Amino acid sequence: MVTFGVDIVGNNRYALFVLEHEDEKIVSKIKLFRLIRRYKPEIVAVDNVFELFDSKEELVTFLRQAPSTTKLVQVAGKYPLPVLAKRFGLTINPRNPVDEAKACAYLAKLGVGEEVSVFMDRTIITVSRNRSLGRGGWRQKKYKRKVHNSVRQVFNEIKSKLDELGLEYVESVKSGYGGISKGVLVVNAPKSSIPINSFRFGDVQVKVEAVEKEKIEFIPLRKSKPFVIVGIDPGTTTAVAMVDLNGNFLDVKSKKGWSYGEIIDYITSVGKPVVVATDKSNPPELVLKLKASFNAVLWTPREDMSVEKKRQITSGYCYLNDHERDAIAVAISAYNTFKNKIKNIEKRVPAGLDVDFVKAEVIRGNSLKNIIDKEKEKKEEKVEKKEKVVTPTMNLKIIEELREENELLRRKVKELSEKIEKLRSKIVEMSKESYERIRRDNLVRSLQSEIVELRKALKERDKRIEELEKEIERIRKMKLLEFKGWMEVKVLRKFTKEEIDKLERELGINKGDVVLIRDASCGGKSNAEYLCEKRIKAVIVKNEMSHLAKSILEEREIPVISADEIDIIESETFALVNAESFERVYRTKVEEIRKKKLDKIEELFVEYRMRRKF
Repeated sequence: MVTFGVDIVGNNRYALFVLEHEDEKIVSKIKLFRLIRRYKPEIVAVDNVFELFDSKEELVTFLRQAPSTTKLVQVAGKYPLPVLAKRFGLTINPRNPVDEAKACAYLAKLGVGEEVSVFMDRTIITVSRNRSLGRGGWRQKKYKRKVHNSVRQVFNEIKSKLDELGLEYVESVKSGYGGISKGVLVVNAPKSSIPINSFRFGDVQVKVEAVEKEKIEFIPLRKSKPFVIVGIDPGTTTAVAMVDLNGNFLDVKSKKGWSYGEIIDYITSVGKPVVVATDKSNPPELVLKLKASFNAVLWTPREDMSVEKKRQITSGYCYLNDHERDAIAVAISAYNTFKNKIKNIEKRVPAGLDVDFVKAEVIRGNSLKNIIDKEKEKKEEKVEKKEKVVTPTMNLKIIEELREENELLRRKVKELSEKIEKLRSKIVEMSKESYERIRRDNLVRSLQSEIVELRKALKERDKRIEELEKEIERIRKMKLLEFKGWMEVKVLRKFTKEEIDKLERELGINKGDVVLIRDASCGGKSNAEYLCEKRIKAVIVKNEMSHLAKSILEEREIPVISADEIDIIESETFALVNAESFERVYRTKVEEIRKKKLDKIEELFVEYRMRRKF
């Protein structure tokens, strides 16, 4: 992975150092941003982030356009860059921007600095129309229905992809004539983990954006987990929210059927709990268990918090559901209770002590004086141990002791060698007697193993015979129904390449076959083209097929017939259709497809003539 070090030169020009290539150059801001998008560096390291950006808005715009895998790192925080460089053995000229760019790159690679974070682990996907519907006309309704149906299809395909990935989301839909005019998905995952980018295609546009935080956060590259206040909303769906001891909102998550162990793992992955809080004056059992597990302070309101109050507290925060809202409200309310005490402690903690540790101990009920005294005692105990002086007399004594120990070990080795020899002789004698018994036991085991294998083969054969008998019975019934005017169709459970291949292996897909698809919603362009290669006659569907897949089938004059339009009999593995009703609908569909093609050709011809005319 590539690491960029950047420092300002002046006049909108920057020094750039590429660590892995030892490459240095002076570039404009526009070219710098272009190189970042081109090479997708793991880290872009700067002395101060506002040397590169004039405002928060410019910073947010850059991070939206930058590769999702790129981290923007501010190296100099508490200490100036020359001081940090010296501490890590780097010699730089503070007046030379290239030297400072090099130092930024090396220090960031060593884990020094803070990642600039402006986005939450939430993503908003908006699907909407790509063009205006116009003022209207005799064909506007038809056009409006086509556009809104396209928006709905793309929206449903994105939902299916998110479900495939197991991502949680909340949806909001604005209905339109013949479909939807706009659909919004709030996904509980960072943008980098969603394999969907913004795009425009035909009548539809899709916009994928990370949710922006209220303020810029600087997250240390090397950090210990913070002390946290945990808000819990237990129930069938449990929600957990956390804020640190400075009141910064860290994270929120909800899950249905969340086990106690999973909740513990999630909390400890974010921080070290000091307070466990609930919105009930009488705390639920789960809250009490968590309080005991973490040896934390329990916070409860004087009376149950109202929904209105929780809405006021959480306005401006992003959450997926009411459970997450309640958990955030509780965590913030608990922090506000301790806020004045925490602010007072910050002013009184002596230099050299971990301020957050002291805050946590005071919240737990320890006095500031006792905490400071204990920390002083610990420092006093860390006295360097004096090295022991070894005299020549002591050396002679040690040598004598080692000689005695060596002699004892030699005797022990001799005794063990004699014992090993005796045991070897005994093994030879025993082996002659036991050889026949071992051979006999091995033969018995071999025969028993063979019996087990034969029984297994017999069982498999019986099972196969039973399957074939059922298949014969099925074929017999089908032939009887065919005689009565019914015809067999081949069944696909889902419209996927795997299911098509499975049907091909088991029953074969031949030219002129009719195929029933029980779930056609998951099929796309590639699956439709793959099925067309089999040269089938028609497709029967039980639910809606994607517009693109249907278009590809109809281009090859393979009609897509709804199961509601014909008489059909189904079992788990096969289906039959009434031949008369099927042929009637089939002919109608084929005529419609051919008419559409002729209409399209006629339309193109008219358009061509109009162009020639003008």
